[in-house]
Amino acid sequence: MPSDGRAAAALNALAAPRDRFRSALATTVESVRAQLDEHRTRTEGRLDHLTAEFGKVGAANLDIERLAAIINSGPTVDPATLTVVERAYDSLKALAERPDAGLSATVPSGGSLSATVAAALADTGRAIGAARMVALAREGRYRPAEHDQFMESLPFGQWSIDERRLAPPLVVSLAGADLRPSALAEYLDGDMKFVLVVADPATPAPLVRLITPRTFVAQTTEVDAVERLAAWEGPGVVAVMPEGTAEFVHDPSKGEHLAGRLSVTSQPDGSGLRRIGPHTVAQQRDELQQLRSLAAARASAASTGDSAEAGAEDPVGKLAAWLLTQADDSAGGRNGRQGE
Repeated sequence: MPSDGRAAAALNALAAPRDRFRSALATTVESVRAQLDEHRTRTEGRLDHLTAEFGKVGAANLDIERLAAIINSGPTVDPATLTVVERAYDSLKALAERPDAGLSATVPSGGSLSATVAAALADTGRAIGAARMVALAREGRYRPAEHDQFMESLPFGQWSIDERRLAPPLVVSLAGADLRPSALAEYLDGDMKFVLVVADPATPAPLVRLITPRTFVAQTTEVDAVERLAAWEGPGVVAVMPEGTAEFVHDPSKGEHLAGRLSVTSQPDGSGLRRIGPHTVAQQRDELQQLRSLAAARASAASTGDSAEAGAEDPVGKLAAWLLTQADDSAGGRNGRQGE
């Protein structure tokens, strides 16, 4: 698939959410490192003190390390739990050292958009799993049989609403024939953001199937809409399409009603349609008809003045905050937000 610079431009337009995630991840790594250093320093100091107290005879006949854990002069972590935290730290640090991890992907010709997105999100899933391990260990709730799976990549279906608000954006390059919008539907939650860079030939209005009240959806031949997606505090997808396709923006920040949210600037008439990969002419006509219907409903509502404004969702929280304090949300904890 030839590179035309659109993917790089999209990544640049997503700089704010991308850098916010990277900065918060780095802060989290430093926080966990400081905790490990503090524990090691405290443990080593306690061992030195007990060794001096009991002398050579005591050191020869007593398990000083075990005794240090029993005679607790401050908060301590058992060796097994410490090992878990160290493993989680290594995983978080490795991800932080890969600045482009989880930010872009390419669907191979004839490949699966769903599989490509799932694989690209695996890096974020590893960060989430590692963060859960740290929080569970700190709270004394870590159970190997139940939680060791978190050290692998946690699948999106198991992310809490807070975790879905913290993932970095993803830019995916693909052929028009491989664009199946349903592959993204399950991911459009929290603050998940996707940009699809679509190569010709492409169907005229594939993303119309994804329009829902709180989801930013845009089809465009320019990258400008990506900046609007970056500013939206909620889920969304932008497809940067070839010339001749429909162009529209559905922006939930513009109001509660469709008349305020939807702007259609180009609607192909549907002549000259042909099958593109698995997408039949009938399917393409349905998508164009759906876009026409939405545009007509929008125009009708606008003519009656039914375009009340609606407020945006709450701002996105910082990754560092929930990585170390929100394990309850993701593991069925006290505040019960996992079901949102």
